[in-house]
Amino acid sequence: MKVQLKDIRQSYPTSDGRRSVLQDIQLSVREGEFVSLIGPSGCGKSTLFNILSGLETPDHGSVIKDDRVITGETGHVGYMMQQDCLFPWRTVLGNAVVAAEAAGKGRKEALERAKELLPIFGLEDFADEYPTRLSGGMRQRVALLRTVVSERDVWLLDEPMGALDAITREQMQDWLLAIWSRFRQTILFITHSIDEALYLSDRVILLTSRPASIQGEMTVDLPRPRSRSLVTQPQFLRLKEEIWSQLHHV
Repeated sequence: MKVQLKDIRQSYPTSDGRRSVLQDIQLSVREGEFVSLIGPSGCGKSTLFNILSGLETPDHGSVIKDDRVITGETGHVGYMMQQDCLFPWRTVLGNAVVAAEAAGKGRKEALERAKELLPIFGLEDFADEYPTRLSGGMRQRVALLRTVVSERDVWLLDEPMGALDAITREQMQDWLLAIWSRFRQTILFITHSIDEALYLSDRVILLTSRPASIQGEMTVDLPRPRSRSLVTQPQFLRLKEEIWSQLHHV
């Protein structure tokens, strides 16, 4: 397995004790797999990503990548948070190399890699623009480019399209699938949209309300490459109904 979470538990201090956020999370993800996580708002999905990325250390349990325990260690995965977190004083190209620089990679090498990738991300004409001049969809492309340039083989994408309008969101979904098909990284993806999870993923993980545990999972046995006509097909609608039903029993 590429990534494993074993017996993860997490809690935070409160005025009257501790509040449990994650309870006995067990998850294994294969190399090159696209896995989405769905659960109620505030159930702990982002906390789970913080633990996966090493930004937080769990109260109990371990994170394993490529058969090596990495619990509490940063620098092993690419992490794209809900907000694009672009630096307003840096250009598109400058923002693209931030993660690589933070990881200790040479700036020259990172810039060369970013320049090579700009056309793939549709940003070749915007290398010297600042974030304030970019649309929401373009800002998300820069954020993902930053993740790619960091050269991590596991990507954590935390609701990267949640703030986009419906049309831009669909365009970004298709674009993300094209990027994933090209690089074949292992992706864990948080979303509140059942349609989005099914359209993108190989597997969907369902989380309960806080303290979150894994309530179930569903294999998305739909053909690839995916196209928009898929969302009206009986098999897609059946899977959507199954997930909806399970979530309303969480």
